[in-house]
Amino acid sequence: MIDLNNLSANARSAAMRGGTAGWGEMGSASANVRYMELLEKRRGRRRKCHCGCERPITHRGMANGVCLMTGCELTVRRWVKA
Repeated sequence: MIDLNNLSANARSAAMRGGTAGWGEMGSASANVRYMELLEKRRGRRRKCHCGCERPITHRGMANGVCLMTGCELTVRRWVKA
């Protein structure tokens, strides 16, 4: 069982809406609640977003505690909303 107190606010909200069965083991974009999280700061250059905006990747799209995609903020927000 996961400790909900250790999750980020977005992850905790998704866990409460979608349940915690299989949390962190398997994520599905169609079956689980999608949410976004900010990537941790790191040294060096970041990869560019795949959408064509030429901005660096800053966020990750997650479902059920598993990262499914990365991109700029706009790309990930659109993915979460879809």
